[in-house]
Amino acid sequence: MIRYGLLVACHPIRFILGCVCVTAICALGFLNFTPENRPEKLWIPQNSDFVKILEWQKQNFPPDQRFEMILYEADNVLTAQYVREMYRVHNQIRSVQITGVDGKNYTQDDLCFRVPALGGKQRQQLLEIKAQIFPDIDPHKELDWSLAFDKNTYYQFYTRMPTACLEESILEIATFSYPLNFTEYLGGVERNTSGHITSARTALTRLIMQINSQRVDANLDNNAGLSEVVDPELYTWEGKFIQALNSITGTPQGLQIYYYSQRSFAEISSDTIFGDVTFLTIGFIILFIYVQLMLGKFNMVENRPGLSLMGMLATFMAVVVAFGLCSGLGLIYGPVHTILPLLLLGLGVDDMFVFMQCWNKLDHQECQQELHKRVGQALRHAGVAITVTSLTDFAAFFIGATTVLPALRSFCIYSAVGVVTLYIFQATFFVAWFTLDQRRLEDTRNGLFWCYKHRNWKPNSCSQFELCQTFFEKVYSKNLIKKPVKALVLVATAVLLGGSIWSVTNLRQDFDPIQFIPHSSYLYQFLSRLVTAYPQTGERGTVYMGALNYSQELYKVGELMEALQESPYVSSVDSWYNLMADYTLRDTGEDIRGKALNDTFFSEAISVFLFSPVGTRFQTYFHFDGNLTIARPAPRVTASKFDYRHRTLVTRGEELAAMDEVKYLVRHAGFSDMAGATSFVYSGWETNKVIMVELIRNLLLAMVAVLVMTLILIADILTSSYVLLSVCLTLLNVMALMTWWDLEVDIITCINLVLCIGLCVDYSAHIALHFMQVRGTRDERARFAVSIMGPPVINGAFSTFLSFSFLWFSDSYVFLSFFKIFFGVFVFGVFNGLVFLPVLLSVVGPPPYAFLKSSTPPALEPSATFSSDTQVKIKTRSEKKQTYVAVPGD
Repeated sequence: MIRYGLLVACHPIRFILGCVCVTAICALGFLNFTPENRPEKLWIPQNSDFVKILEWQKQNFPPDQRFEMILYEADNVLTAQYVREMYRVHNQIRSVQITGVDGKNYTQDDLCFRVPALGGKQRQQLLEIKAQIFPDIDPHKELDWSLAFDKNTYYQFYTRMPTACLEESILEIATFSYPLNFTEYLGGVERNTSGHITSARTALTRLIMQINSQRVDANLDNNAGLSEVVDPELYTWEGKFIQALNSITGTPQGLQIYYYSQRSFAEISSDTIFGDVTFLTIGFIILFIYVQLMLGKFNMVENRPGLSLMGMLATFMAVVVAFGLCSGLGLIYGPVHTILPLLLLGLGVDDMFVFMQCWNKLDHQECQQELHKRVGQALRHAGVAITVTSLTDFAAFFIGATTVLPALRSFCIYSAVGVVTLYIFQATFFVAWFTLDQRRLEDTRNGLFWCYKHRNWKPNSCSQFELCQTFFEKVYSKNLIKKPVKALVLVATAVLLGGSIWSVTNLRQDFDPIQFIPHSSYLYQFLSRLVTAYPQTGERGTVYMGALNYSQELYKVGELMEALQESPYVSSVDSWYNLMADYTLRDTGEDIRGKALNDTFFSEAISVFLFSPVGTRFQTYFHFDGNLTIARPAPRVTASKFDYRHRTLVTRGEELAAMDEVKYLVRHAGFSDMAGATSFVYSGWETNKVIMVELIRNLLLAMVAVLVMTLILIADILTSSYVLLSVCLTLLNVMALMTWWDLEVDIITCINLVLCIGLCVDYSAHIALHFMQVRGTRDERARFAVSIMGPPVINGAFSTFLSFSFLWFSDSYVFLSFFKIFFGVFVFGVFNGLVFLPVLLSVVGPPPYAFLKSSTPPALEPSATFSSDTQVKIKTRSEKKQTYVAVPGD
C-alpha cells in the first residue's frame, strides 16, 4: 500500500479526476435503472412453483378482472343511517369519471365486469322482456328459464337480458341471476335465537372491473400488481377511485371507511422504495457534523470541513458506481436497497477514521519525511486494517449473493460492488483530498476558505486536547486489563451468551409482504382490519389447467375437485364441474360424472352450461381457441381454472402443509398438460418454506468467509478464530434482540443479519490485527490495541449509529427493522469488539508475529519496546502527540 499511497500523494488531482470520471461512466447505467416492486420478482425463489405458474398464467390465462374493495366498520353497520351512507358512497364511486387515452370519458359502468341482472334497477326492464318472450308465464315466477323452455327461446331471452356491474355487497341482494352468500361479506355478525342476523361490525363491498385485453399497456405491468396487466383507462380510474374515497366527507359519526384498489400494493410499495428520504438527509447532516468534529480540531486551520465532505462524497460516489453498474447489468432494485447508502456511509466513515488514526500515530522518524512519503506510510499502516475489513465484508456479501431469494441476492451484489468500490475510493479519492488538505494545513491556510493564509498562526491549547484518545489511553485500556474487570467481562459475556441462546430458540419465522407497506397507509389499515374482521375466511386459491383433452379428462377434473374437498386443509371448492354435471343431467338426462365424453357432446354441453343461469359466472373460468358464442358448440378449451378456499390456518407449519398437499393432489391428478395450484398468499408461504434454510446457509457460509479472509490477512489461526468468535457472539446477541423487539425471520431481517456480520467484523478485526503487531505481554499488547484502535472503532461505530438513528421515526418496516438490528450491532458489536475480545486476547491471546521476536524495526530503539509504562513523546509541526509505540504493519 505504501507505493500506492506515494503515487496518490504525488498526483492527487489526477486521481481525483480519475475517480470522478469512473463514477460518471458508471452512472450511465442509471439509464437502465428500473425499480422493482412486484413481489414475485423480489421475495420468491424464481424456481418455485408459484413463479412458474404465474409465468404460465401470464402467457396462457392472463387475468381479465381486477378487484376494488371498500370496508365499512362500526358498532353495527346494518343500521339505516350507515346503510344509507354505503349507498351514498356507492353512488359517488359510480359518478367517478376519467378521460381515456382515446379522449373518451369513462365511468364504472364502462369499465366494470358486467353480468346478467335479475333485480335492482333492471328488474322492471327484465319483467317486460319476460312478458314479451314468455307471454303465457307469470314473469314474477322463479324458475330456471333455460330448462323450462327450448334453447332457441331461452337464447332470445338471454341475449336481451339486462346486465349490471358485478358488485358484491349487501346493497346488491337480489340483483344477479345466480346465488351469492351475502353473509360472507359481513364480519362480527350477531344473531338472534332464530338464527337471523341482528347486527354486524363490518360490511365488505367488492367491485369487479373488466380488463380490456386489447388495450393492455405493458409499461404499467410493474405498477399493476402481482404479475398482472391492466389497460390505461382502468388504471387511471383506479387512481380516481382511491382519490374519491380518500376525500370523502360527511361520514356519520362512528362509521369508518377503509378501501383498497388492485393497484394499491404496487403503487405504495413503489413509493416506499424512495420513501423516508427526509430521515436519510437528516442522518447525513448529523453524520457530517460528527465527522467534522472528529477529523478536525477546534481552530481555524486544523478543522477539516472540506476533507470531511470529500470523504463522505467518496461514499456516495461508491453508491453511484454500485447502482450504475448493477442497473446496467439489469439487476433488480427493491425496497431494501434504500438502506445501502447508509451501510456504505458507515463503512466509509470507519475507513476514514482508521486512516486518520494511523496518520496521527506516525512515529518520530516517519514524521520527518516529506508529505507524500508520510501519506504513503499512513496508508501503509491503515491499509492492512482497511483491507481486512473491506475484503471480509465483500466475501460475506459475495456469499449472500448465492441465495435463491432474488431481493437478497440483488442486494448482496449491490453491496459487494459498493464495498469494493468504496475501498478503492477511500484509498484513492479520500487520500488524494487528504493530501491537498494537509498541504493547506501545513501552509496554515484557513480550513474553510483555503485561499486565506493565517500569518504567525499557533493552535490554541484547547484544540489540541483529544478527549476520545485520552480516554482510551489513560482510562479505558488501563482499567480493562485489571483482573477483576476481566473476570466481570467474562462472566457478563457468558450470561449474555446464555440468555441469547435461550432467546434465539424462541425466534419466530414469518414472511408477510404486507409488512412492507407503511403502517400509516390506507392500504395497511384496510388489510389489517380485513384480517381481523374476517378471521373465519380461509385463504383463497386457484387451480389452473392447460390444454387438456377435456372431453376425455373431464372426470379427472371432478376427481381432483372431490379430493380437494376432502382435504383437511380445504374448506370449500367452487366446483363448476358438479354444477355442470347437475345441469347436464337435468337438461339431457345424461350423467357425465366419472366418465369420458366424446368431443361433440362435451362442446355442446359446456356451451349450454356456460350460458345457463347457474353457469354464466364461470365463462371467465375458461379460455377457448376462438370465441364462445351462444347457441353454438364451444371451441376447443385451451385453459381453465377453478377456485378453492383453505380453512383457517393458524401456524406456519399448517400453512406449508396445506400448500404442499394441494400441490400434491394437483400434481398427481394425472392430467395430460400443465396443471398447478396457486394463491396470493403462496408467495409468502413459498418464501417461508426456504427462508430459514437460506438464512442458516448464508450465515454459515459468511462465517466461513470471515474465517478464511481474516486468516489470509491476519495470518494467525488462533487470532482469526477469536475474531470469528466475537462475530458469532454479536450475531447471537442481535438475534436475541430480535426476539425481545418482536422481529421475526423474514427477508429484511435476513439481509440485516448478513450485514451484521460485515459490520461487526470491522469492530473486531482492527483490535486483533494490532494485537498481533506489537511485542510485550498479553496485557500490554491488548492495552496497546485498544489504545490505538479504540478511538477509530468507537467513532466508526457511533457514526454508523448516528446515520440510521433517525430511522426510528420512520413508518417503513424496512427502515424500522434496519434501525432495530443495527442498534443491536452497535451495542453488542462494540461490546464484543472493544470489551470482550481485548480481554480474551489478554488471557489466551497468541504470541506476536514471529519476525517481531528476533528483530527490532530500525525506527525503534530496543528500549522502546512496548510496555504498560513505556511512552514515547513525538513532536510534530504544530502539536505534541503522546502515544504508545507500535511496530508498523505491512
